[in-house]
Amino acid sequence: MQFKRIVALSTVLFCMIGADVSAEQGAKVYVNGQMLNSEAYIINDRVYVPLRAVSESMGARVNWDNSSRSAYVEQTEEDIIVNTVAQTSQSVVAIVGNYKSEYLSKDAQNYNELYAHGAGVVIKSNGTILTNAHVVEGIQNLTVIFGNGDSYSGVVQYMDTVSDLAVVKINKLGLKPISFAEEGSLKVGQTVVAIGTPLSVNHINSASKGIVSGVGVNIGQHYLFTQSDVAINGGNSGGPLINTRGELVGINSIKYVGSDIEGMSFSIPVDTVNYVLSSFEKYGKVIKPDTGITFTESWESKIGVPTKKGLSVTASKNAQILPGDMITHVNQYEVHSIADYNEAIKKSFNGYSVTLTFSRGGVVSVCEITTN
Repeated sequence: MQFKRIVALSTVLFCMIGADVSAEQGAKVYVNGQMLNSEAYIINDRVYVPLRAVSESMGARVNWDNSSRSAYVEQTEEDIIVNTVAQTSQSVVAIVGNYKSEYLSKDAQNYNELYAHGAGVVIKSNGTILTNAHVVEGIQNLTVIFGNGDSYSGVVQYMDTVSDLAVVKINKLGLKPISFAEEGSLKVGQTVVAIGTPLSVNHINSASKGIVSGVGVNIGQHYLFTQSDVAINGGNSGGPLINTRGELVGINSIKYVGSDIEGMSFSIPVDTVNYVLSSFEKYGKVIKPDTGITFTESWESKIGVPTKKGLSVTASKNAQILPGDMITHVNQYEVHSIADYNEAIKKSFNGYSVTLTFSRGGVVSVCEITTN
């Protein structure tokens, strides 16, 4: 087995068909981030718009039966996916560039082409784009291409290779940013769609559909991932994984490949995305605590067997913790793997100290380490 990195409306809406209403106008109504062109009315602090305008913006069909004065709205999963992809694709880009000469000379056999390409997604209207770090690392002449063919020169603003996330900036205002899903809202079995640029820019904004196969999955990387059976290929890297509301639930990053492997793709979940973006804005990088301690996972954790074993200390520059100790908690979060450790830091690191719970000879102790 091997893996490859792969390059609301708060008020109630009612139908006004056949109604003669005198009311205040001027309200703006958005459905899935798209403003309706139809007139809206405010009556007794409620917003009213034609039902057809709402349903059509969602890709649904509306039929009116005048004899029974009934409206019938029909929307299939296919309608939802088609509309969602159409709306979200406005925020998805292709990213292309040339490899720097030192990257070509360092490991030339890995580069079959002189240029690299991947995907990205707009996260701010001012030209801020999120992608994978491995899409832009070692790349020059960076160009961002939209689905309509518009292209802009881009520069890497921030990059973190550990989380495999980077921010690219272009000189363009008025872009449509993607909406972020709520952290922890993703469920196994939920329908998701990947949008990106597989294989070449000829396939810009290609979409593939699947389901969430697992959440919080440990694949031996620094953080936990979202697993899906969505088809992703080289060039999908950095593109969004979205739910049926068009919200970002992950950044497509890794797939397993092999003769006996099928449908195993992995995305960086939105909680890690939020953490990294927040760190970029606060510090210009992701702050990682230096405890002076080196540790390793148990063999059970390495092969994915559920275990209660913590992290075994192999070396330490800290007088409180010695080689052979076992770290069981980081800032009160239980840890069994490298990914668990980083997830605990992601959730709780205050920027200057880490509290470790460890066992030595059956005795449990707690110490606070000031980090560099």
